[in-house]
Amino acid sequence: MIKAQIMKKSISIVGCLSIISLLVFACKKPAKHLPVQPVADTSLVNTSHLDYLYVPVTFSTGTAAAGIFIYSESPDYHRVGDSDEGFTCVDDVSRAALVYLRSSKFNTDTAIQSKLYHLLQFILEMQSSNGYFYNFLFTNNTINTNGGTSTNNANWWSWRALQTLAEAVPLIKNTNAPLASLVKTAIGKLIVRVKLNLVNLPATTKLVNGITVPQWLPAGSGTDQAAVMILGMIGYCNSTDDPIIKTYIKKLADGIALMQQGDTNSYPYGCILSWENEWHAYGSDQAYALFQAGTFLNDTQYTAKAMLAVDGFLPWLLQNGYKSSFAIAKNGSVYTLQSEKTYDQIAYGFRPLVFAAIEAYKITGQEKYADMAGHLAAWFFGANDAAINMFDVSTGRCFDGINSSSSVNKNSGAESTIEALLTMQRVEKYFAVKTAMNKYKK
Repeated sequence: MIKAQIMKKSISIVGCLSIISLLVFACKKPAKHLPVQPVADTSLVNTSHLDYLYVPVTFSTGTAAAGIFIYSESPDYHRVGDSDEGFTCVDDVSRAALVYLRSSKFNTDTAIQSKLYHLLQFILEMQSSNGYFYNFLFTNNTINTNGGTSTNNANWWSWRALQTLAEAVPLIKNTNAPLASLVKTAIGKLIVRVKLNLVNLPATTKLVNGITVPQWLPAGSGTDQAAVMILGMIGYCNSTDDPIIKTYIKKLADGIALMQQGDTNSYPYGCILSWENEWHAYGSDQAYALFQAGTFLNDTQYTAKAMLAVDGFLPWLLQNGYKSSFAIAKNGSVYTLQSEKTYDQIAYGFRPLVFAAIEAYKITGQEKYADMAGHLAAWFFGANDAAINMFDVSTGRCFDGINSSSSVNKNSGAESTIEALLTMQRVEKYFAVKTAMNKYKK
């Protein structure tokens, strides 16, 4: 799975899980074909492959749910699990649920609604008694409660669950009131844990290679995780107006803002570091989250920080070649590059960039941001180092990554598929962005 250093979470469960025998078979045997009747939202959004990765799961409680296979291997794209981690996880299920939730047909298509409901049920079943979530489910009908990428602590998958559950509540409360009630209860349990463990962490800092970093964010200085937390907590506060969490959103945004380095005229050009003195492309939603925080808190300082990243760092990436990650040091006011990687380049590294540029376009109405967003999105359609289409609209598959200018990982797992679809859904909303993408694609 292309989770690139991403840690994963787990939840305590009510009991053992059962998966139908067909599921176990599907984990080991190649699938012969994709669904005959794919669900396609628009000309860019085709969920055929995601629908194929979707699989029913029945928990020991009798709850009918669904997961998303984490791997799909070329050339036949058979579905594959992982013997060490599991075959499906909250991290991917939460994001897949967002694809169905944001479908243009969600309000009228009962098949899409059903898929969403079953994915939400999966997330709910994976919540532990402490409020956090376990992440992975094994094919032997048990939750992975001990793996480092699956334990029930403050980590990525709990924040992804929060974002999806909070976004779902207002959209399903009229179509599935009982499920909406369960979702709100689950959110409440997680928020209680966040208030106990995270809200009151002291706002201390430390120096890492001359850079001042906050110590009150997830993983110490994880702005990438903090960004997802902000997105979920804004959704939660829109329904509850919780003053404690509203203040905490500001605290998280302050931590992200502190990690911005340079400006539009000096390296690293407004880049918001991901952790300590490092930036990585995957999950780099910091600018997008600051845009949302600025709107939610009615505070332009966060919007200005996000705009700086879009005005400085994104053009630098476009002009100097995309990066997978880099680390920097600071001496006085001078930054130096410590290390740098160009590959792997993955969908999960480009979706956040596109989202940030589109948000700048939404806020300002300036065509240059639509052009930037389209340029970044064109990576999916050949405007990349390998000069290859990473996303195939006709199948809904997205290749797992570019390894070099001459090497592409042509598997199409959950994360790549989902991140590509989320990108296409957003691009499809803006004619100017789609037009620019078509201009830059190869």
